[in-house]
Amino acid sequence: MIKIDYNNLNTLEKKLLDSTKECIQHNSKISITELSTQFDVSTSKISKFVRKLGFESFKQYKKFIISEHNNAPPERPSSELQRISDYVANFDDHLAYEFWMKIKDCNKLIIYGLGPSFICADYFAYRLRIFSDVFSLATNEVTTLRNSDSKDTKLLVLSTTGLFKSFDEELSGLNYKEVIFLFEEFRYFPKLQQHTLFYLTNSGGNSALKPYEKSRTLFFIFLEEVIQKFKPPS
Repeated sequence: MIKIDYNNLNTLEKKLLDSTKECIQHNSKISITELSTQFDVSTSKISKFVRKLGFESFKQYKKFIISEHNNAPPERPSSELQRISDYVANFDDHLAYEFWMKIKDCNKLIIYGLGPSFICADYFAYRLRIFSDVFSLATNEVTTLRNSDSKDTKLLVLSTTGLFKSFDEELSGLNYKEVIFLFEEFRYFPKLQQHTLFYLTNSGGNSALKPYEKSRTLFFIFLEEVIQKFKPPS
């Protein structure tokens, strides 16, 4: 599981992001040493920038950039039960904590999802109303999304692949305090660089399935663990 926060980057690091991204997209086999030479920066500086962005290594960062143009199936096929088992076995509670920190003190939270992701949004809003003081509203309507934006409200977008519908038009001109994305599949979206992105996995999903055909089980597991953090210690 991965959290990518573009807001952590300073001006120079944002320029480094744009430059390295362009190079990797043109040459997917480029090494960190080659980038270091090309941009006249040390490999340690690139490594530090990559970790600050939220990646464990340059290799993972490169895989993320390449994923924008790569719809290959996952590295190994697995049943849904095995997929869930692997996710639970490698669950990153620190990521759930960071997600919880993003929403625990906000006055209002609009949760936006389309298709089956709206069901997850509605469930999470329901659980938040029970266990937190956060005013939460789930919606799949663009009109509601646009009429709810304000400086004291955060927007949470749930999407398994991020490919079912482009968010560019829906989000343009909005005035939310913060926009947070929760994706299941690991994929790069260059137009979302000003927002905070959370990924539940570090790989692509089954490319044979359309976005609306995919399971949302991992969403329910992750969001329920976030809810547990609102509960007082027993």
